[in-house]
Amino acid sequence: MAMDMNDLMKLMENSGALGQVADMLGVDKKSANSAIDTVLPLLLKGMQGQLKNNDTKDGFLQALSDHSKDDTSDLLKAVKKVDTDDGAKIVKHLLGAGQEDVAAKAKKKSGLDTKTILKIMAILAPILMSKMGNTAKKESARAGSDDMFGIVGGLLDGVDAGDVIKIVSKLMK
Repeated sequence: MAMDMNDLMKLMENSGALGQVADMLGVDKKSANSAIDTVLPLLLKGMQGQLKNNDTKDGFLQALSDHSKDDTSDLLKAVKKVDTDDGAKIVKHLLGAGQEDVAAKAKKKSGLDTKTILKIMAILAPILMSKMGNTAKKESARAGSDDMFGIVGGLLDGVDAGDVIKIVSKLMK
């Protein structure tokens, strides 16, 4: 079943996760939603870049494997217990110096300040890594393969804003 970004936001809102993110940062849900809509595809693009770079792909796959052990089945609980220091490190790995550009883009759309957007990314990144790692493990078990590179590559292949919807729908299963 295809899931669009609105469905993801409904899932986050229904679980209380979107409100939790907004409350944690002292912002309104609409602004948090707008920032998430902007940064999510760019974080996924960063994952794609990590996977395509021979210098970073092994570390990235290991990080996905490590994060696959995190329980994100309940998004509200996952948001409440997220390690934002780890999240900031993930964002730095995924976006590098581009994290400021991503924050500036999200700032324009959401009206939130850069610092708040960087915090939103630090909350989302570990959850996204966990969801991606869990999905890759399930897919590789289903396929009877331990080729995590191939599985994750397939999930991230040709990521653009439209493909985020397909990836997120797999991650939310």
